[in-house]
Amino acid sequence: MKAVLAGRAWRTPLGSGIDAVIARLLAGDRAASPNARFDATSYACTLAASIAGEPAASRNARFLRRMGLFAVEVAAEALADAGVRGSDRVGLFFGYGGLRAHWNDLMPAFEHQAPSGDGAWERGLTLLHPFWMLQHLSNNAHAIAAQELGARGEGATYGGANAGAQALSAAIRALAAGSVDTALVVGYDSLVEPETLIELAARGACSAQGADRLTAPYAADACGFVPGEAAAALVLRREGDGALVQAADGADGARGEPGVELAARLLALLAQAGDIVDGAGLARADNDAAERRAAAQIVGADAPLCCIMSAMGQIGAASSIVQTIALAELLRRQELPPVAGLNTAAPGPLHPLVRAQATARRAAVGLAFGAPGLGGIVRVALP
Repeated sequence: MKAVLAGRAWRTPLGSGIDAVIARLLAGDRAASPNARFDATSYACTLAASIAGEPAASRNARFLRRMGLFAVEVAAEALADAGVRGSDRVGLFFGYGGLRAHWNDLMPAFEHQAPSGDGAWERGLTLLHPFWMLQHLSNNAHAIAAQELGARGEGATYGGANAGAQALSAAIRALAAGSVDTALVVGYDSLVEPETLIELAARGACSAQGADRLTAPYAADACGFVPGEAAAALVLRREGDGALVQAADGADGARGEPGVELAARLLALLAQAGDIVDGAGLARADNDAAERRAAAQIVGADAPLCCIMSAMGQIGAASSIVQTIALAELLRRQELPPVAGLNTAAPGPLHPLVRAQATARRAAVGLAFGAPGLGGIVRVALP
């Protein structure tokens, strides 16, 4: 099943405009820098790829945190970009990184509590926002976007590191079944907060290097990725003149990122000989090498390998939606970006790009992996 890309919008560590972000991707820019969200000098991972700035002032700030506000913004912009207004035939599909307790809320509320629980309110619970529980609901942004945009058709909220791929898959199926005429797909996530950095460092997933020594995915000495964040939205239709989009998701039960068997299974579902590969970019030598071998068996050993996540950092549930938008635009321009930060690639199949290059290829697949054992794949092709 395929759908047509009709509109798009995003907030990424490389910027918010489509042209500006694509230009930075092609230039090989890398958003990694000392964590701008809070002082992370005492953390194992001090680098992050953060979205610059804050969401526009909104009444929804009572119910949504920063990334949820970004999600509602990009949802509105994508719908406007497609020239679509909300209706009973516009479905809304959301991918969210998952329910997480935010430490900047909880720590002040609990640091002075007594083991007995006596005086819990006066000892700190009074510091919690009155809508604290509402702010943590997984479908908050979905509900608010649906109400504000009038997207009253079929839809769902998906959670987890591959939630963007889940939402895309569901939207494409809904279009194929005729339950909606237009699908608005939104994904948002942040891995740069304290609660995520602790977990990533505990299992050695993120880089402990400074900006001056940071290695890149697909390098022989790759040793962990940079956490990032993003919110992105796109509009799909059954037919039209835009790029054709397919998506699939899967899981293998691993505690950390999934193994090569899941990568091979996802590639077998969508990839075709001659496709460009946008790699998952976990930046661990064994994972990178296994991913390249699995992809080469289908797309061919000489296929170009780029990596949007090397430039933006790992962006969790937003990954597949960001990849779809970026790959569609890159294919339209017939240009491919380098793997940001890569000087010399490790030996192996595929051709990791160290500089931007022109391409006549008309299709690309994007892989995205996250814990626990979750994966997603998108295929974008020119009509």
